[in-house]
Amino acid sequence: MLWKEYKMEKLDITTMSDYKKVEAVIQLLIDGVLTSYRVATDANISKMSILTLVKGSSKIKNITYQTAIALINWYEENHEKYGITIQ
Repeated sequence: MLWKEYKMEKLDITTMSDYKKVEAVIQLLIDGVLTSYRVATDANISKMSILTLVKGSSKIKNITYQTAIALINWYEENHEKYGITIQ
């Protein structure tokens, strides 16, 4: 296949289950079900990185890999406790 023939498809991360896990955690924070302190402490990430997501000054697609993995792991460890399900 020649380079000219190769068509790169755009990846839509918002449809991925891991993205939805992070989104679900942030929504719980926005709804006041969780505190940023609780999630930051449990996930061992900075409270400020969570607050910027909650306030909307940062977007999920722009967070660091480390923060994303920590929030995904937090979701996987706690989703049943808080009744979180993703579709």
